[in-house]
Amino acid sequence: MDSVYKSYSPALLRDCVSISKLDDIRSYIAASYAYYHNQAKVEEYVSQLQYGPEKGNQYFRIARSFENANDLAQTERFAKLAADSVMGYLELNPAGVSPASILASSLVLLTEVLEKQRKYEEAIRWLTDRTEYCSARNRAGLLSLKADMLVKAAKYKEALDTYTAVLKARAGGKVVEQKMKQAYVAWHGADTLGFEAYLSDIKARIAHEFSDSISKSTLKSKAPLFELKDLDGKIVKLADYLGKVVVLDFWATWCVPCKASFPAMQKAINKYSADTSVVFLFIDTWEYNDSMEKEIKEFLSKKQYTFRVLRDRKDEVVKQYGVDGVPAKFVIDREGYIRFSMKGFNGTDEESVAELAEMITLSR
Repeated sequence: MDSVYKSYSPALLRDCVSISKLDDIRSYIAASYAYYHNQAKVEEYVSQLQYGPEKGNQYFRIARSFENANDLAQTERFAKLAADSVMGYLELNPAGVSPASILASSLVLLTEVLEKQRKYEEAIRWLTDRTEYCSARNRAGLLSLKADMLVKAAKYKEALDTYTAVLKARAGGKVVEQKMKQAYVAWHGADTLGFEAYLSDIKARIAHEFSDSISKSTLKSKAPLFELKDLDGKIVKLADYLGKVVVLDFWATWCVPCKASFPAMQKAINKYSADTSVVFLFIDTWEYNDSMEKEIKEFLSKKQYTFRVLRDRKDEVVKQYGVDGVPAKFVIDREGYIRFSMKGFNGTDEESVAELAEMITLSR
């Protein structure tokens, strides 16, 4: 590894490789040495890292290598270095992995290694101090992780409060509810009936808060008009649905969260199957294979989804709607205005259907 690195002259490295790319090489070499427990060589290459905005990523790579080598102490050390080094660069939005995402990944890895050492309180402190700086899509998962550590630390009341925050973030489900039940029983004793009432009350309050928040929504922007072909080659025009409530769902075949949301979307379609005033359109976008129709049709048939899929072949409509990630949903009212928009998919199918139904009602 040393010979490969040293074979490049400094001038050639300056001319052909940016400092960032050179740091990539250094960190890969350090990570390789980490796997083979050569601490001296790890330190040698780590000391040469120069580019601050990328150091978090480099440290995280080395931490993962130490993890694979079962070196808990060094995994912990480099995960902390990664989490610390990104803090000054959270506002950056690079083309690659963002500092906020590196922070989230570092916190997950750090929590895992601290848990193995039964350092639950330390894991809780790191998650408490840093979760708010992570991207919104990662916060719910980190909150759930924090709740797990609170249970390990026998702080059951705090764990239940944190799991409740996870439910509010629409990132619950049966697994989280089962963990809540275990924490509740540990706190109160084997009172499972009491837990059911406790959980029902929490869900009712969350539903009320959600209902209150969306009823106050002031979003009302004109929905961009478009014309797209469906899987049978028929032209579909948004303008033709004026006077109806339209639900647009942007998705892609490679998108795991999109597919996770589909059972809920099918239930929503079933709910409104007899209501001709509500229309669901699924816009397949960000695909670069011209022969996707067959694959999509086979997927829909296999899953028995009755979706009307439109192909955004040139990625024009997804740009018109300002979508920066899928799944993304928009509820358009009878007058052609966007009233609600949603990103990602969290929560249970039942919650998702209920929330979408409320948005449809408010868009009539």
